[in-house]
Amino acid sequence: MELQRAARALGFASNAEVCKLMAEQEVGPYYVADELLRSDIVEGKAGVPLSLKIAVLDVRTCKPLQNVAIDIWHCDAEGIYSGFVSQSMMGPGGPPPGFDAQHPDRQGPPPGPPPGGPVGRGGPPPQNHPTDKLTFLRGIQMTDADGAVRFRTVFPGFYMGRTNHIHFKVRLGGHVGDKTYAAGHISHTGQVFFPEEFAAKLMEHEPYSRHKIHRTTQSEDDVFGDQHGELSIARLKPLGDAAGYEAELVTAVDPTATPGPAERRGGFGGPPAQGHS
Repeated sequence: MELQRAARALGFASNAEVCKLMAEQEVGPYYVADELLRSDIVEGKAGVPLSLKIAVLDVRTCKPLQNVAIDIWHCDAEGIYSGFVSQSMMGPGGPPPGFDAQHPDRQGPPPGPPPGGPVGRGGPPPQNHPTDKLTFLRGIQMTDADGAVRFRTVFPGFYMGRTNHIHFKVRLGGHVGDKTYAAGHISHTGQVFFPEEFAAKLMEHEPYSRHKIHRTTQSEDDVFGDQHGELSIARLKPLGDAAGYEAELVTAVDPTATPGPAERRGGFGGPPAQGHS
C-alpha cells in the first residue's frame, strides 16, 4: 500500500513499480556538461511532440527527491545528436582521422586503436568531445516538491546499434550558475525506453521514415538487453490530435551512492555490441 500511495502521489498509476533501485545504464559518448536550464528543448526539430515526465524517489525512504538536477539528451528523428553532428552521422567512434565534413570523400588513414590500447570487453564507449555548439534536444530541470521534472521535446529517432531512447542523469549538490546547473554528485545515469510495438510503428511515419537504415529493436540493443532496459520503459498516453504523447518514468536512486559505470557483456566495439549510445 505504501508503494501504491507513493506512485499515486507522483501522478503515476497505482500499480507502478516504485522504490526499487534503478539499474545503471551507460552514459554513452555524447553527453555534454553545462546544458541549458530549460523545459522546452525542441528548438524547431521535427518529430512527434513528446511531453516527458521523470520522477525521482529516494530508494531509502520512498520519498520524492526535491531540488535535484535532471539532465536529458537524445538524438533527433534521423539519429543526430547536437554537439556531435559529424560524429553522429559517421558512427560509434566519430569520423576517422582526416575526415572532412565538407568533403566526405576525402578520408584520412584508417583509425588505429584508441589511446591506451583497444577497449576491453565489457568496457563503456569512449567519451567524445563536442565539435559544434548546437544545443537541440538537450536540457536540465530541477525536480519539484513531487520529485518530478517535465520536458517538452519530440519522440527520439534511432541510429545504428541503438533502439529509441533518451539519456538522463540525476545530480545533486551542485549549483545553479549562468543558465545551467554546474558540478554536483551523479547518483544515477539512466535511459528512458518506450513500448517496442509503439516505437516500431511510429518509425514508419515521417520524419522518422526518412532515416533509411535498419532500426535496431529492443531485442537487438545490447544496452537494453544487458542493462535492464525493460525496467526503464516509460508509460505512454496520447495527448489528443496533433498534441503528441506524454511519457512518464519513475526512478528510484540512492542519493548517497556513487554507481560504477554500466557495462555491456559484449563490450563497446566488440561483439555483440553493434553501435554507439
